[in-house]
Amino acid sequence: MWHTSRGDRTLSGEEASLVGTSIDTMIDALLVHIDEEFEDPRAVCESGIGVYDRFTASQRIGLLHDVAEYLLTETSAALPLSAALEATIAAIFVEVRDQVAIEIDFLSAQSSHADKPTWRQKVLAAYQAVAGDPNSDPDGGDAIEDDLPEETCEDIHAWEYLVDRLADAILWDRDFEMADGFLDVDPGVSHQRRRLLGINDDYFTSVAPDPRPGEIFRLISKTRDIVRGKPR
Repeated sequence: MWHTSRGDRTLSGEEASLVGTSIDTMIDALLVHIDEEFEDPRAVCESGIGVYDRFTASQRIGLLHDVAEYLLTETSAALPLSAALEATIAAIFVEVRDQVAIEIDFLSAQSSHADKPTWRQKVLAAYQAVAGDPNSDPDGGDAIEDDLPEETCEDIHAWEYLVDRLADAILWDRDFEMADGFLDVDPGVSHQRRRLLGINDDYFTSVAPDPRPGEIFRLISKTRDIVRGKPR
């Protein structure tokens, strides 16, 4: 269960499938930088989400596990929101956007396989499912637009719009983007800013998981059990 902008909920159906596939893809990319005894300290898999990109590969795997567990399964309680967690959500949707862009650039409509939906098909299905759900409608209850892109549409801007709306159905806002403005100022000023904006005191300072080398592959296995168990 997750504190989303549409209330406490657990993703299901096509929405969960899209997020799960993105997490799975991100883990594949992170694994290149990790083995059982060594982690490449260099910056990896840049998403453009500053808070997320500052974490090591193992920390990102820990964050992706936490998001998968609490966003995609029925937990007894939701995790307190933090800059690290919400930046991870944003990075997941950046991955979706990037995969759609890659698909447009390198795959033709004829190359898709009937038994494996394309990223564009998954985004469209997720958006239609979420927009039709009054509890998670990214349009705040408006009807689905009549001019949704076709599955083979090659206009990345049309897909970016849908991806952003799907992210908005989970994220309350983009407070995590202000992290530097709170962490690099006088504590009193930071506290006053947080109070005025309604941000929890530990939102920017919550510690991200930092699994030890021996724990990383266990977390990966648990995360994949979650995301690969979702309908594809």
